[in-house]
Amino acid sequence: MSENKVHYDSLSDEVLAEFSKNGDDNAFNELVIRYLNKIRFIARKYSAQGYEQNDFVQEGLMSLLYACKTFDAHGGSSFGRYVSLIVERRYISIIRSSQSKKAVPDAMLIHIDGYDGELTDYLGDPEEQLEYKEQLDQVMKRLNALLSAREYEVLMLFASGLSYSKISHKLNISEKSVDNALQRARRKIGTSEMS
Repeated sequence: MSENKVHYDSLSDEVLAEFSKNGDDNAFNELVIRYLNKIRFIARKYSAQGYEQNDFVQEGLMSLLYACKTFDAHGGSSFGRYVSLIVERRYISIIRSSQSKKAVPDAMLIHIDGYDGELTDYLGDPEEQLEYKEQLDQVMKRLNALLSAREYEVLMLFASGLSYSKISHKLNISEKSVDNALQRARRKIGTSEMS
């Protein structure tokens, strides 16, 4: 795999998760690109005192990393469904913690089909949280080094939940330039040899 160039964008999520579990940062980067919108979408459903939307997105990315490390391809569930479950559980855990052990209002709960167990905080161990944050920081540093300043800036604004229109206004560039920067970033991440 090291000598042959791997086309990460053509691999399934399950294969990418397995590569990521084995330390392939390029595979994780591809999953970040694929799941960023889904994480942002789920994050919009939640709010907690002391957390901004950006914080939820970052927690979602940490949950994606956790999902890569714990996904069992033979478990019968798709990787996408597994990621959604892990991200939702993390957000609910954050809300529970922020409410100082108060009950979560029904309006904040989302029904998870086929799940009857107790929701637990899978990233609750402080040592584990630190490890995931350090790994995420390393990925972000490599992205910063790989992408141009504009591409990185656009990608981070997009990841924080801003629309093309808002990014365009904030950076004083056209929406087409925003789209082009995101497309270039995706190509660079998909074809890079960052590991």
